[in-house]
Amino acid sequence: MAATTGTAPEFQNAGVSDATGRDARIDAAKGVAIALVVLGHAKGIPGQFTILVYSFHVPLFFLLSGWLSHRRNAQTAAQALPTLGRTLLVPYAFFFFVAYAYWLLTRQIGEKALRWGQVPWWDPLGGLLTGIGPQLYVHPALWFLPALFTTALAYFFLGKKLRPSTIAVMALLLALLWIAFFPGLGLRLPFALDVLPVALFFYACGALAGRTLPLPGSMLAGIALAVVLLAPWLWLAWSNGRVDINQLRFGASAWKFVLASLLGTSIVLSISPLAARSKILRWMGRNTLLILCTHMLVFFVLSGIASVFGLFVAGDKPGLAWALGISVVSVALCVPLRWLFMRYAPWALGQRGANVKATA
Repeated sequence: MAATTGTAPEFQNAGVSDATGRDARIDAAKGVAIALVVLGHAKGIPGQFTILVYSFHVPLFFLLSGWLSHRRNAQTAAQALPTLGRTLLVPYAFFFFVAYAYWLLTRQIGEKALRWGQVPWWDPLGGLLTGIGPQLYVHPALWFLPALFTTALAYFFLGKKLRPSTIAVMALLLALLWIAFFPGLGLRLPFALDVLPVALFFYACGALAGRTLPLPGSMLAGIALAVVLLAPWLWLAWSNGRVDINQLRFGASAWKFVLASLLGTSIVLSISPLAARSKILRWMGRNTLLILCTHMLVFFVLSGIASVFGLFVAGDKPGLAWALGISVVSVALCVPLRWLFMRYAPWALGQRGANVKATA
């Protein structure tokens, strides 16, 4: 998840910016998005929830990243590439090796031995080098970081020549063709190049919207718009079925996928003035990278502890209470983790230098 930048000029006088000039509505929207990601990854969450949330939560992140891409407009390639590498690829590599170490230490324990016991120790390293989602099984959530790197880099170069609207239209046409034909080939491309046509469309939509569409300034107006959009989004998301961009699954219809993604994203942006009232959501939105990179590690550890201590008897599966509980714990642990990283290893979160205060 790209680092949040300063607030666009049209929002600075809207009464929603903090002392640093950040738009609290964008932070809150990112907070909602990462909360949905965490819940969607938790074992025990109902399948109906994943059908609805997966219809838009990844496109929402690409769109929000595009919305905040204006800070790179004036950069040269020599400036943009190191920045993207520092903020996305360095955390990608660091948290991969943390997850890889845990995998090595625990793969011979309990049920894991049946699945991973005979897998060569070097096998996960292929996932690190290729960035292909299914090969990142030691930390599945990390696929998004190389995907965002590739998408942001592609948009950067295209944006030097083309308008956001032109890129969005071109990417939409390519994405629809790509969804129709590429998944059936059974191929995967390195560093999310097989996701790029779809991701680029939403990223370009975000860049275009960030320039032309103001976020709701009124909480009531935003809620009213969200209510209007709710019914068509529910129908499109439910009728399209399960979506998983990481697995190149886009549901029954490419058009339904695109429309459901845009409507779901619009609903979150519409309620952003309401969400911005929550300090927790704003904090989560400012720390999406940390939450993304740590929540599945927490899930793995807690599930391992539960397995060792027999909290789930044979045949039992985690339920909703378990899913909600580990989700809350994983986010709560990010508070001390952020302090530790910002004090001793800020580079792991894509930061330039230590922040001894380690404030949010």
